[in-house]
Amino acid sequence: MIRADETGGVTRIVEKPAEPSSTFVATGWYILPADVFHACALLRLSAEGEYQLSEAVGLLMRAGYKVETVRLGERVNVNTSEDVERASELVREESGTGS
Repeated sequence: MIRADETGGVTRIVEKPAEPSSTFVATGWYILPADVFHACALLRLSAEGEYQLSEAVGLLMRAGYKVETVRLGERVNVNTSEDVERASELVREESGTGS
């Protein structure tokens, strides 16, 4: 679940909340700074025995990193290199940077 402000800036991200308070979801596409690895090193295992990327992103946000949402009109699975290229194309189109 993602909470965002009116500009699309992420204010909170929670992995698999029991009662989601929004309809925004993280669909698995992140562009993160290398510092995310330092944040991951600070995490503890979840109750399911996993490290949650959303917790690392939350640490970065609390440290002052800006996290923004990108809204795409089309959802693309990114299982192949062609899928990644299509998703990248959609992001470029949405951001106005062209092809």
